[in-house]
Amino acid sequence: MNSNDSGTSCHTAELVRKAFFLLFLSLFESPAHASGEDLTDLSLEDLMKVVVVSASKFPQSSAQAPSAVQVISSEEIRQYGWRTLAEALNSLPGMYASSDRAYGFLGARGFKIPGDYNMRFLLLLNGQPLNDNVYGQPNLGHEFQLDMGLIDRIEYVPGPGSSIYGSNAMFGVINVITASADKLASVTLGARIQGDGWRELNLQSAHKLQGGGPNLVFGLSRANKSGRDLRYPDAIGLVTADGSTSLDGMARNLDQMMVTRSFFEIRQDAWAIFAWAARRDVQPSSALFGSNFNDARLRLVDSSYGVSSSYQMLLSDQHTMNFRLAYQRITYSADVPTTDDAGNTNVNRDQALGNWMSGEARWHYSGWDKHKIISGIDFQYDFETVQKNFNLNDAASSPFSVTTPQRRYGVFVQDEWNFLPDWRLNVGLRNDDYSNRKTSVSPRFGLIWSATEHATIKLLAGRAYRAPNAYEAGYARAPTFIANPNLSSETIRTVEAVAEYRLAGAQELGVSVFDYRLTDLVSQVDLGGGQLQYQNQAAVYARGVEIFYKLRSNHGLNLMSSIAFNRSHDSSGASLSNSPDWIAKLRLTQPLWQDKLTLAAELNVIAPRSVVWQDVQRELATQTQMNLALSSSRLLPGVELQLRLVNVFNTRLTYPASTDTSVASLPADGRQWQLGCRYGF
Repeated sequence: MNSNDSGTSCHTAELVRKAFFLLFLSLFESPAHASGEDLTDLSLEDLMKVVVVSASKFPQSSAQAPSAVQVISSEEIRQYGWRTLAEALNSLPGMYASSDRAYGFLGARGFKIPGDYNMRFLLLLNGQPLNDNVYGQPNLGHEFQLDMGLIDRIEYVPGPGSSIYGSNAMFGVINVITASADKLASVTLGARIQGDGWRELNLQSAHKLQGGGPNLVFGLSRANKSGRDLRYPDAIGLVTADGSTSLDGMARNLDQMMVTRSFFEIRQDAWAIFAWAARRDVQPSSALFGSNFNDARLRLVDSSYGVSSSYQMLLSDQHTMNFRLAYQRITYSADVPTTDDAGNTNVNRDQALGNWMSGEARWHYSGWDKHKIISGIDFQYDFETVQKNFNLNDAASSPFSVTTPQRRYGVFVQDEWNFLPDWRLNVGLRNDDYSNRKTSVSPRFGLIWSATEHATIKLLAGRAYRAPNAYEAGYARAPTFIANPNLSSETIRTVEAVAEYRLAGAQELGVSVFDYRLTDLVSQVDLGGGQLQYQNQAAVYARGVEIFYKLRSNHGLNLMSSIAFNRSHDSSGASLSNSPDWIAKLRLTQPLWQDKLTLAAELNVIAPRSVVWQDVQRELATQTQMNLALSSSRLLPGVELQLRLVNVFNTRLTYPASTDTSVASLPADGRQWQLGCRYGF
């Protein structure tokens, strides 16, 4: 990085800090000035009545939820033009997203290890866990199972959620809730093209049958991305497909992708059944898994299939029973080409197959005065967790295959006690037993004080865990990979204080102060002699503060700003890799031209950070990205149009690479245009 880049980054950081400082100072101006902005109190009432279901597994207002829960609406997804879950979640306080050009990644509160596939988040679809049973991975990029146009809202519950959800709910729970038939047009046709070669078609259909019949929702989308050239400055000198070394660091005609997704749902009264099928084929340019650089034989194919059914039984006004049963299947295949020092080329194929069944029965009781009790049992039963590896062009090599299925049973109970008119105590406890005789206990505590009509203060504490996945504990192939069935679960202890204040005129201010301690972090260790094994590591720590401000005016202006300060370090006091000290965000929407057009703008800034790649420390400068979107849904009946510019100022953005990638850093896309059209009737 040259000195001009550093100077520009420092100047940008200073401007951002001043802008956010002035923004938060404006919150403390006099009430008379605030009322002069002609804001509506009705919107404030709406904000106070936002209902979420993910924090406690029953409907409650966001103010009463034992978390600093955030909600992303379908309207926001449409207006900002977010195309992946990672993009949408990246708009929230303290979150930072990236990509290795094959998968989307998400970090929270200063913690994101390159190469860890989001395993410390739990992803739900209508309450159904989607993390797979081989890698424990939720899909957040284009590999996500659902088209974004079918989403009604996304509920993000930061902090530990294992007390009611079990494994993986360490940094947060992400619940994607699909739109019901009455919120969708009968038929919607859509198309989107992008400057990077992306071409997409989608179809949605929704029907509410007369005479008390079921409601039906169907979605089908197909996208294809053509190859493009991309320069990797770190790739100069790397071995390429023909055995020669790269002279210019150019990857040519790669990042091709094909994505197919389908979704079907049927709801009637207390019953709901939904199913999905998704498949993706990608040729990334990022030389993943130590492959040759600029080699089109590097190819990843993954798929996800599943069906989930649920039933709600109302026993009385105070008793409710909920049942859920699901079956899921995932496949994964990666062809990784390499060339040795003698010029011999080999293509190694890595495969995984997982299929499992899961279910839950829970009971909600509100008949005890001032108490809301929820308790339940759930299970997961693995039919297959198969991992295979073999060389495609070496018949003499012995193929490797291992299967390590498990069974898990969980029992949980939670009580919300409204012991005083303005005070609530939320206490939960869960125990999970695994077939390998390991257990995990996850408590949660929340004290919630409605200090005034508009102010809420929460004191939260909890413990969550992540069980080692089948790859970490069971993958073994001599002489390089050594299994470790004795791995302990990662655990995280959290303490958090939250203050939320809803100002007059549909304004909201929130502050969260948190302290995390993560023990037994699972990380791959070099044992020497070319041997690698996953082992538990010493504790790491994270603490910080997140501040957000929301405004919704009666002129149509919607504004969300946030700034987060983090300090993450290991037991020796050294800062964690890929952990920025601060993250700032600003996004807004504003109607234009008699409300026929809507302008959406978002600005994301990430502070400088140190990144360790193959034991070498590198520095990433401040990174700033601005996106703009101009949308219309009223120019023509039933027609929605959108023009979006991503990375408007074409700033140089870089993502950190994992240690098993051949390049040290991954360039993000420059400025890109996107054009979308939808017609509903």
